[in-house]
Amino acid sequence: MRKILGQHLGVAVLVSLLAIAAFGLAGTQPKPLWFVGTGLAFGFVSVALRLVAPQVLETSWPSRQDEKFAESRSSGNSDNRTQFLATWVQESDRERRAGEGSMTFTRRIRPMLLELTTSRLVHRHGIDPELEPDRARELLGDQVWTLITGTEARTASFAEIEQAVQTIEKL
Repeated sequence: MRKILGQHLGVAVLVSLLAIAAFGLAGTQPKPLWFVGTGLAFGFVSVALRLVAPQVLETSWPSRQDEKFAESRSSGNSDNRTQFLATWVQESDRERRAGEGSMTFTRRIRPMLLELTTSRLVHRHGIDPELEPDRARELLGDQVWTLITGTEARTASFAEIEQAVQTIEKL
C-alpha cells in the first residue's frame, strides 16, 4: 500500500513540478502551491481508483450471482429483477436444505414485492394498499395479494414469485 501511494504521489508531484517549469519558461508566473496541490489531489484519486476498481469488478452482483439457475428457470425473460429474485429463492432453498430454516422470502423478497406493488398502485392507480386493501386485492388477485401481504413464515416457489412479479409489472 505504501509503495503504491509513494509511486502515485511521486509521479503526481513530478508532473506538477514539470508543469511549473514549463509555465515558468513560457513567461508566466505560475503559483507552485496550486500546481502541487492539484497534482497531489490527482495522485490520491488515482490511488483510490487503483485500490477500489479491482474490488468493484470482482464483486458478485445479484444479476451475475447464478446465471445458470436464472437461465434454467426463466422462460425467455431476461429481466434482472427476476434473476435477482431467483438468486434469493436459491439462497432460501439452500438454507432450507441445510436445516437452518429459511427466512429469505419473509425478510427480503416479500418486503421488496410489497414495496414494488405499493409504488405501482399509488402512482398508477391512486390506490394506497394500506387504506384500500380490498381494491388492491381486486387488482392483484387473491393469490398474489396473499403472497405479498401474508404474515406466515414460508418459502414461495420461483414460479409463484415470477407470477407475482409479472402481475406487478402489468399494473
